[in-house]
Amino acid sequence: MSNLILLIILWSFLECAYKKIPIYEEFITGVKEGMRYLMILFPSIMLLTLWVNLFLSSGFISLIGTFFIRFFSIPLDLLLMAFTRPISSQTSLIILKRIYDHYGIDHLYSLMGSILQTGSDTTLYVVSLYYGSIHLKKYSYTLWLGF
Repeated sequence: MSNLILLIILWSFLECAYKKIPIYEEFITGVKEGMRYLMILFPSIMLLTLWVNLFLSSGFISLIGTFFIRFFSIPLDLLLMAFTRPISSQTSLIILKRIYDHYGIDHLYSLMGSILQTGSDTTLYVVSLYYGSIHLKKYSYTLWLGF
């Protein structure tokens, strides 16, 4: 894979040299444009990161988890996955792997976890990144639909 990336970069340099494109100036222009987008998106991504960390460290999930386990007989891992999937896809993937390791891949809970992982989207990421990039302020209906 790294050889392929090196080949693509080398091809780009050769093509720029052939077309007499100033590589350094184009690179600096691209970095400036990227920094402009970063300044637009950074507050939304920072808020998302703060909210996720506060939510996961507050103990709210374990409080709700005991309720669901007691009344609905749903394992805590599936409940954690359902709560964290709209927030963080990597966290829900880690929880899904833990479900696979504990129950096996053919168990009902593993199948339910797979459906949860593939049938939902990281709502807060989509809202903060995409809506933040176009400066859209009214996103409450999207959050309700995503959760």
